[in-house]
Amino acid sequence: MKRISIKQHGFTLVEVMVAMTIGLLLMSGVITILTSSHQTYRVNDALARIQENARYAFHILSKDIRMAGYSGCAGNGVPTVNTLNNSTDFLWRLGQALEGFEAIKATVWAPALPPSGAIPSPLGGRDIIVVRGVDGDSTKIIQHPGGNPPGSADLKVTAGSGLEEGNIVLVTDCLASAIFQITNINTSSNKDNIVHNTGNTGTPGNSTKQLGKEFTGGDLVKISTRSYFIRMAEIWPALYRKVGASQAEELVRGIEDMQIEYGEDLDENWTADIYRTADVVVNWGKVVSVRISLLLQSIGDNITSQPQPYTFNGTTTTPTDRRLRQVFTTVITLRNRVS
Repeated sequence: MKRISIKQHGFTLVEVMVAMTIGLLLMSGVITILTSSHQTYRVNDALARIQENARYAFHILSKDIRMAGYSGCAGNGVPTVNTLNNSTDFLWRLGQALEGFEAIKATVWAPALPPSGAIPSPLGGRDIIVVRGVDGDSTKIIQHPGGNPPGSADLKVTAGSGLEEGNIVLVTDCLASAIFQITNINTSSNKDNIVHNTGNTGTPGNSTKQLGKEFTGGDLVKISTRSYFIRMAEIWPALYRKVGASQAEELVRGIEDMQIEYGEDLDENWTADIYRTADVVVNWGKVVSVRISLLLQSIGDNITSQPQPYTFNGTTTTPTDRRLRQVFTTVITLRNRVS
């Protein structure tokens, strides 16, 4: 009788367990690589966003601070008639191009902040800077009827000037200038008739209709007081701007702190001889540059493996979160003070 040989097929239990172990080791390596790559991506993305936010914040601040006090051809020495009521109040103190508030304690600034919510809910310990001057492009004055004394309450410009009722504006012909508030605008014959009456016509209102002279052929441009400060936006600190009496607007989220120093020209050679904080600036008219330091944080938490110590404004701090932080500093020259 012929014997039939039967061979075993498949894997033994030991072979299966060895294969599974090798597979698990390979899978663990793949997961580790993916996790590491994802974390690296999060760090790089957070860093890129921080750098972009810093660039944008400095772009806005530099553009405004650089032009502080600019009033077209109405430069220094040009006589200006300010017809506004309460022209020395914070929002209408348009003769002071730059003003700063140094955070000397958690909730105290020097000089003291203006009242009535002019700078609403700023975060303590952060500096504040205020810039005054031209806010937008100018438009040509087509007609300005005379009067006695000269300079009536009506100025005619080309329709579509973009000016609105309530705007504070400057009119100048390079020889003289005047500041007033627009009380109403009438459009006809492709012209905007800009009116500045007195009386109960809004805040601050005008104390007189007379501008001192006729400004036909001159320029009309909106001017304003613009305050920059740090304030909470939901759960993040952010850079805010408040223009005149309008509502504060969020500009850049993730800016945790702002510290500012002002460069004063002591020998009238158009360069800064000393940098001082706002509370010890001797003469704001002599400030020719501004040094701003910003501390930015990542919007997302758990970016770093552990809390990241940082040094800002001479102090080293270890936070309780794991956000990424970076410090940026720039110096901005006031063009109207160095030429």
